[in-house]
This record gives sequence, C-alpha cells and structure tokens, in this order.
Amino acid sequence: MQRLKRATSSARVGVLPKSRRRTLYVISMGTWVTGAVWLIYHYFVTSVDQFGFENVHPYQHGWLVAHGVFAVAAAWMFGVLWPNHVLRGWKAKVRRTSGGWLFGVVTWLMLTGVALYYIGSTEWRAWTSLAHWIVGLATLLPFLIHWYTRSRIDMP
Repeated sequence: MQRLKRATSSARVGVLPKSRRRTLYVISMGTWVTGAVWLIYHYFVTSVDQFGFENVHPYQHGWLVAHGVFAVAAAWMFGVLWPNHVLRGWKAKVRRTSGGWLFGVVTWLMLTGVALYYIGSTEWRAWTSLAHWIVGLATLLPFLIHWYTRSRIDMP
C-alpha cells in the first residue's frame, strides 16, 4: 500500500496545468515550424529578379524573425518549467531519461542559437548553423517521446 501511495504521488509531480501545457505546445510547435519553414526558404526557395539573378526570397527574413520570436518565448517557457516541472520531476525520478535528453537538446539549441547571433567568423557560423538546425529538426523526436511517456512512472 505504501509503494502504491508513493507511485501515485510521484505521478503528480511536475504535471502541468492544462493552460500551461497548451502554451508549451504552441510555443514549441511555433519554434519548430518557423525554423523548418525558414530552412525550406533558405535552401530551396529563391526569387529571380527582372535581370534573371537569383536572390534570397523576401519571405526568408520574416520566417527567421518569427523563429527568433518563438525562440525567445521558448527560453521564457523553459524558465517557467524549471522549478515546478524539471527540478521536481528530476528529484522524484520521474521520466529522467526522456526529460534529460530533452533538457540537453533544448540547452544545445539555446547555446547554438545565441552563438549564431554573435559569431562573426563565416566558417564557424556555417558549422554552428548546421549543428543548430540538424538538432533542431530532430528535437521533435525527444519532445514526442517525453510527451508520450507522460503517463508512465519511471520508478527505480
């Protein structure tokens, strides 16, 4: 009975209220979608001017700005989740594997995103960009795994 009570109380640790969960989903998907659409415009969509020269598509900048706005909101949301979701879940040993991976990926994306803004070297910026968007596209997987395992309890 004591073990059942412990498992039940651990399941409630870090549970997000419905409104906060929806906000998290909107911000996360907004960040992912704007980044993915920017990649499409950056690598696959160009515009041709009246002289036949290919130029950066005019929408590319807008998608990058939208991605930056969502990224700031995502960093804010990460801070909101830190005390009541991340720390409490970690201490209660609830979903440590998927949460740890998600924490690492989000931290990597924040660091490389800031680096992209401040790096002056063209060569370093190209490598950082590649490292950022490859991990960024793959982020959907750890997010979905963490979300899918929300009803499971990872007890030792």
